[in-house]
Parts: sequence; structure tokens; C-alpha cells
Amino acid sequence: MNLRPVKNWTILVGTNVELRQHGRPVCNGYVDAVTRDGAILWLLTPGHGRRLFEKAEFFEAWATEERSGFHYRVTLAESAARRHLCGC
Repeated sequence: MNLRPVKNWTILVGTNVELRQHGRPVCNGYVDAVTRDGAILWLLTPGHGRRLFEKAEFFEAWATEERSGFHYRVTLAESAARRHLCGC
């Protein structure tokens, strides 16, 4: 699997990622929600449920390049649902 770091967490909603801290893998999961500024994400992890991670704690999100150029599109409906979930 070809993983690459993604600095802009706001594009990761709906993506499977590996989170690393100080270069070490911490966990894998599905990105459920991200704050508007991309500083915090919520990850659905197997066996641990929904967990919160902050960039300020040196977490990095690594994802598989699933589409050409790694550009995820968010529809208007998905954007509204995301705002509702994170209370933004």
C-alpha cells in the first residue's frame, strides 16, 4: 500500500487513513469528521470506536492515493452533513 502524508485534514472526511505520531503508526480508521480549520479529526477505529486526534499533538494523517492527484471532492450535501456532525 502506498501511503503519503496529507497536511490538509479537511479533505479527508470519508477516507481511510493511518495516523502516526512522531513517525510511528498509532492506529488506522475511517475519518468521520474534521473541524473546519482542519486541526482536529475524528477517526472511527476498529475495536476502539470514535476517537479524537489533534494536529497540535504531532499527529499526521497518511492516506492511500485513491484518485489521480489525490483530490477529494466534497459535495454540498456532504459539506452540510459534516458541519452538522462537528457542530461547526
